[in-house]
Formats: sequence, C-alpha cells, structure tokens
Amino acid sequence: MKEERKTIFIGSIFNFLVASIKFCGGIAFQINSLIVDSIYTFCDFTTDIISIVGSKLAGKRPTKYHPFGFGRVEYLTNLFIGILMVMVSTTLFMHSFKSEYEIPNISILGVLAVAMTIKIFMLHFLKMRNKKHKSPQLADGIEESTIDLISTILVTISVILLQFSNEIYPLRYCDIIASCIISIMILRTSWQLIKNNILNLLGTVEVNAEITQYVKDEIQSLGKIDVYKVELIKYGRYYKIHLVIGLDGNITLKKAKKIQQKIIMKLKKQTRIKIKVVNVDLDLRKD
Repeated sequence: MKEERKTIFIGSIFNFLVASIKFCGGIAFQINSLIVDSIYTFCDFTTDIISIVGSKLAGKRPTKYHPFGFGRVEYLTNLFIGILMVMVSTTLFMHSFKSEYEIPNISILGVLAVAMTIKIFMLHFLKMRNKKHKSPQLADGIEESTIDLISTILVTISVILLQFSNEIYPLRYCDIIASCIISIMILRTSWQLIKNNILNLLGTVEVNAEITQYVKDEIQSLGKIDVYKVELIKYGRYYKIHLVIGLDGNITLKKAKKIQQKIIMKLKKQTRIKIKVVNVDLDLRKD
C-alpha cells in the first residue's frame, strides 16, 4: 500500500504540473476549452491527494466497535470527490457558452505538445507500476489520465480548426463545442465515481474465482464437506463471507454446529485475505 501511495503522489505532481501549464496557456492565449481542460486536470490532482489521505485513514486497524476496519473511508472520500466534480463540471458547462470567438496564436500548440508529452510519460509510468502492483487505485488513475489526455487532444484539434475559422464560419464554434464536450466528460466520470462508491458503501458482492476457490479449499481441508455457495461481500479492505455447506443428513445437530464453528474460526485465522464476518448456513439434507 505504501508503494501505491508513493506512485499516486508522483502522479499528483505530474498532474499539478500539467494542469498549471494548461491553465497558464489557456489564460495567456484566451482559449476557454484549454482552461476547462486544465480544471479537469486539477480535479485529477485533487483526486490524487484525497485518495492518498483516504488510503492512509483506511489503513487504520479494526477496533471493537468497527470490526470491518476503516476501509470504507476510501469510498467516502471518493464520493466527496465525485460530488465536487459534478459541481465543477456543471459550472464549466454553463461557462462554456460565454466564451468569445478569437483565433488563438498557433504557438499554443507548443504548450499543448509539452502537456501531452508529460501526460503520455505519466500514463506509461502508471501502467508500469500497475503491472507490478495490480492496484484498483492505480487502474482508476490510468483511466482518469487517459480521459485527460483525450480532452487535451480535443483542445489541440479545436485550436487547429480555429485557424481556418475565417474561411469556414461554423469552425468559430470549435472552442465552445470542445469546452462542452470536456465538461460532459468530467460529468460522466464524476457520476460513475458517485455511483460506484455508493454501491461500495452498501457492500458489494464481489465475483472472484481465485478467492472463492481458496475459501472452498480451506473448508474442505476440514473433512468431507460440500460447499454449495460462497458469497463474497466486500467492505473496504475486508470481506464478509456467506456460505452454504452440505453435511451428511445423519449427523447430529450438535456435531454440525461444531463443524460450523470450525469453519468460521479457520477462515478468520487465515492470512491470505482479510475476513471479519463469516456466516455459515447448514444443509443437512445430504444422504
């Protein structure tokens, strides 16, 4: 987790640098879509910082009154980010229509080229780190950076098309259209963030064949037990597991309860995955 936070921190430095370049370029050359694009990158920077803080808080040990730990703090911080981004994207969308027509100096393409080069390098860096650590946070960072790069490419196309706007009248609206599209992209990303984290806060059923098989193997190592159902419910970094197992119908209820307790204790003591609650339903209909 420390390595992930370190990678996200390095990514946040890149995001701040790119956002500053784009914002200064947008102000200097009066390109509204580039200003909107820079705010999108600043949102990425803010997301990185809040993710680092959330990740740090989420790493606190479980307590007696919080047996699932504090893993869901990450979902709360991401939910806050999503709401913030909705407000930002809505404001930017409305502001897009207020931009005045002006043909930007072609030299702004140099600024855009620098911003895209840094972003491409950052994407490569995140992909290499994610290949090593396989982190959901890094995967989200890659997706955000990809969308950010696309939005910068969109601004670049808009700047090029505006150079011909004196001859082709409709091209005068390129900056407005690009600003609106980028605002909608931010809105879409933020809505997805809000939806996913609300579902995660409620407790998400996770489909993971590897973990499911591991749980089955752990149970079956205790004896001849049929595992009918393994349901993984994720709460932050911890799991609640619901099991349905089949036992011999001739077994006494007392013995069945002992097996049930053995399963619960065994799964809670294992160290491969973090499990805080285990519910085991017995099926004694087996012959």
